[in-house]
Amino acid sequence: MKNSSFTKKWLLLLIAAIIIYACDKNDELLTYELEGNWKVVSYEENYGAVRITKTDANTWTEFNNGDVTVNFIHTDSIHGTITGRTVTNNFSGNFTIDRKGGIVFENVITTEINEPEWGDRFHAIGEVKTYEIRDGRLILYNSQRSNCIKLERK
Repeated sequence: MKNSSFTKKWLLLLIAAIIIYACDKNDELLTYELEGNWKVVSYEENYGAVRITKTDANTWTEFNNGDVTVNFIHTDSIHGTITGRTVTNNFSGNFTIDRKGGIVFENVITTEINEPEWGDRFHAIGEVKTYEIRDGRLILYNSQRSNCIKLERK
């Protein structure tokens, strides 16, 4: 009897350790540290039902390698500047975050040269209300979280 009780206790302890480890690992997958250089990898619409990636047909590779690139720089713990390039146009502005995933872009200005579809889609950043970094990818969501822009570090 004592051996059975001892085995059950160890089994319970092992299960508890696995659960704690699994929870800690999931926390590492989700962060909000967005400072740095990023590149758009996809635009997703209708809760991910439509995924648009860069192709030769929707961008111009002779300009900025056809990429949309973004740089976030913090000026303090919740404010910062955003700069970048949408294939043919440069942009800059300010952002404010709340460290719980909320984000507001303000005073974003851009040049206005003709743009391919891939670069033009980035103007949806004006609809972004929340963000997260999951598995190393920055995801910018609209207010309903139905559409998003996904970026990866450069």
